[in-house]
Amino acid sequence: MRRDIFIETGNVAKLRTAIGTLSDTERGRPGIGVIQGEAGRGKTMAAQEWHAVNGGIFLRVMEGWSQFSFLQALAYETTGERPNNTSRCRNRIMDALSESPQPIIVDEADRLHMGRIEDLRDVHDMTGCPVVLIGEEGFFPKLHARRRVHSRIVEVVEFGPVTAEDVMVFATESASLEVTPEACHKLTTLARGSFRVVYGYVLRLESYAKAQRDNTIDATVVTNLLGKA
Repeated sequence: MRRDIFIETGNVAKLRTAIGTLSDTERGRPGIGVIQGEAGRGKTMAAQEWHAVNGGIFLRVMEGWSQFSFLQALAYETTGERPNNTSRCRNRIMDALSESPQPIIVDEADRLHMGRIEDLRDVHDMTGCPVVLIGEEGFFPKLHARRRVHSRIVEVVEFGPVTAEDVMVFATESASLEVTPEACHKLTTLARGSFRVVYGYVLRLESYAKAQRDNTIDATVVTNLLGKA
């Protein structure tokens, strides 16, 4: 399977539009976005692809980060430095982003203590940099508790289930498989909307197709190889 394939799904298009809108927001105007959805639907992959093409800062949150750990990690992604206390981290982040504003994408943001979300709000307010928070389904409602954060959220993108059309394009471009429409619908049902699961299925189908020397995949093949929904 080709590893360099990136499929422009409807979810990806929504993410691109949202970050583009946030990046165009004038300094001093609300500019925080939330990307949410069930695990496995491609949020991280889509955000990483946007970052690779457009630049900015991409930070993946680790479980249990303290304020210092979080700000030091953000300082490193922003400046390449790891200041040795919270105040120095904050100052270096603010100075660097004020001088050279850029979007900040925070993956696994639902792991953060709400105080760290407030730190990001401060960064946004002081530098004008758009902030994109990526989390699992239900993340956005949790932010309602902090009015100062919630009032600055202007873009919310819900990553929906992978579609049969997405499956067909991905299987064709990544593995040169000819998957029938019926088989694509069956794959989406079996995967329960998860692109990550679809990826694993296509790997198995590719191996099967190579063994059979036939790249056509129909619903019967999917049922026999992967089981019934």
